[in-house]
Formats: sequence, structure tokens, C-alpha cells
Amino acid sequence: MIICSCNVLSDKQLREAAEEMRSDPDARLPTPGAVFRKLGCRPRCGGCFPNVIDIIHDMPNDGKT
Repeated sequence: MIICSCNVLSDKQLREAAEEMRSDPDARLPTPGAVFRKLGCRPRCGGCFPNVIDIIHDMPNDGKT
């Protein structure tokens, strides 16, 4: 599903970029701006940020709490 229409970014792209950032031992907490930069773009209108934040901080269900 397209989440950012300005950059045509899907929830899958955003989630995968955030997961890659979290897997880096030297990484910081993924922010919307950092995830956009990782994907080679930058935020434009910001209307998608509430959804982007939810997606990038939705941890994969790996059975851990």
C-alpha cells in the first residue's frame, strides 16, 4: 500500500528500511527523516508522517516481548 504519495513509498519499503536500520549495531532509533534518507528521498508535505511513524516503529512479530 502506498503510504507516501509524494515519494511513492509503500509500507513494505518503509518497514524494510526501518528493519535494516534497527539491525545495524551502531544505528540510532529510526526516525521518519532517517528512513526517507535511507530510501534515497526526503519528506515533502509531511502528511504521511503519522502513518510512517506507526509503520517504522511497528516491531516485527518475532515472539519476543
